[in-house]
Amino acid sequence: MTLRPTRRAVLSGAALLLAGCAEVPSTGPVKRVDNPNDSAAQREGIDVAPEPPADGASIDLVVGGFLQAMMSARDDYRVARAYLTKDMADRWDPHAGATIYEATNHKPTSTVATASLQAPIVGTIDGDGHYHPAHSQTLKHDFGMAQEAGQWRISHPPKGLLVSQYTFQRAWSTIPIYFLAADVDRLVPDIIHLPSLAATPDAALRAMAAGVPEHVKPALRTALPSEVRILGTTSVDAVGVVTVPLSASAAQLSEAQRRLLASQVSWTLSGFAAISRIRFTAGGSLLPLPEAAEDNTVSADLYADFIPLPTAVSPTVVAVVKGQMGRVNTSGQPFQIMPGALGKNARPKTGVSAVASTQFAMPGATVSDPGGVWRAVSADRRSLLSWREGSAQTDVIATGKHLLRPQILVDHSVMTFSTIDPTLIVVGPDGTRLSTVVDLGGRTVTSFSVSPDGIRVALVLTHGKKSGLGIGLLSRKDNVVHLGHIVDMPLSSSDANLSRITDVAWLSQTRLCLLGSAIKAGVTAPYEVIVDGSGATSMGPLSGTDVQSVVAVPMKTGTEAVVLTADGKLLRHEERFRWRQILQGASAVAMTA
Repeated sequence: MTLRPTRRAVLSGAALLLAGCAEVPSTGPVKRVDNPNDSAAQREGIDVAPEPPADGASIDLVVGGFLQAMMSARDDYRVARAYLTKDMADRWDPHAGATIYEATNHKPTSTVATASLQAPIVGTIDGDGHYHPAHSQTLKHDFGMAQEAGQWRISHPPKGLLVSQYTFQRAWSTIPIYFLAADVDRLVPDIIHLPSLAATPDAALRAMAAGVPEHVKPALRTALPSEVRILGTTSVDAVGVVTVPLSASAAQLSEAQRRLLASQVSWTLSGFAAISRIRFTAGGSLLPLPEAAEDNTVSADLYADFIPLPTAVSPTVVAVVKGQMGRVNTSGQPFQIMPGALGKNARPKTGVSAVASTQFAMPGATVSDPGGVWRAVSADRRSLLSWREGSAQTDVIATGKHLLRPQILVDHSVMTFSTIDPTLIVVGPDGTRLSTVVDLGGRTVTSFSVSPDGIRVALVLTHGKKSGLGIGLLSRKDNVVHLGHIVDMPLSSSDANLSRITDVAWLSQTRLCLLGSAIKAGVTAPYEVIVDGSGATSMGPLSGTDVQSVVAVPMKTGTEAVVLTADGKLLRHEERFRWRQILQGASAVAMTA
């Protein structure tokens, strides 16, 4: 059974909407829903109906009412503004961003004439909707209580919104905005967070039209040329066809440019339930598109080749038992040791310590080519090996000290780290070792995983006794591989309160599985984490023993995930908190589509 990661609702700034942008006109409501590949345990955005301040309300009731009213963006936060002084009601900008704070045991305090709030900050949302995790920060805000016409009102509102972590987790939407990889026609999502009422197709398109965000500019580009603009608002007809109005200059785009633009827009709008197909206009006239239907409409399915996820029904699980590589039958059949040097002929001291996982379909075996080519790390962790299944020979393609579990990337290159140096090792598809540039800031990589699109690298970084998650960008220029722009993702203040991290694997283009624990002496268990650090959800508990490693293969139909426990058991993810044992006695595990 495949894992379909849950989508968690979050928040953002409606400043993404252009001036004058209204709600989407349609024959029915246009709602954003979670991706159909995600878990059935989806959380709908909650739109509360806050009450305006009552006559004679106390300071406590006014501040509490204001905090609750900030949960609803209806009518541009009309009710929330009612709690402010007349001067501040017009000046307050709720779209400037948001501060997410831990409200448990941290409530507003008041005196006879003042009110303030002090609480740990979980993270912030900027005006463009991007989440930024907090680093041991504390919110300290004085509401500046004042009386107007005998009623208590707030004269010093926060910059933007104040949102409790509970509300952040349950009442807002996460929206993927797609761009293209810098050097290849491959779609890569960046995520923003919007209040439920602002999570519209227009908001998504405006975010896309704003261009590639600064934090991913080194690795991404947009298919929307600077001379082409999105005009006005979108409209959705009775059968779910949305019309995207472009400026007249779009008619000058080549067929290839139109196809790239249509793919980027289609996938950005693919999460809205009311939208079935998309058409484009240029200056008010229909814009012809390659591969379009007779009514000149397209859908995200037409551009599935831009999303680097395999369509395999079930990936292959490979394990190492007593140094020997073999296939694991997830239905309970015996472990099948492979023939050859790293299979039946291997011994614990001559076998392998780790096998590379792949996130693309392996070539099928034929009579002339009976086995696939595997990449593995030798038992002494000093050699990166290439081995054709069944062969009595292995080839050393790179050397180092204390090599980590490798991964084969979407371009068929293989990547690992030598952690003693530390050195990033990348070997191209032709066996040539590429030059690499990486700055880890004095830290050591103890585990890593590259995203399915080959753009982001999740890194478990250690410095002394501390471990943490970092997300870096992978790019290539002049045949040199660069790993940089590493952003630390502190998860100690997340809802899972993780303090120790040991391994990581990608569940999708925007979600990770982390192995970690909430306390130093706690059992290591799997957690699902959003790539920007905006949330972590337990995927366990498991058997009470530490989990050592995790591998996963994201696919168009979901994600397969397997973990290896400290006592050698392989557990396959079945559904939300259920993991089924498929093998015991293993020392390493890998997966390939």
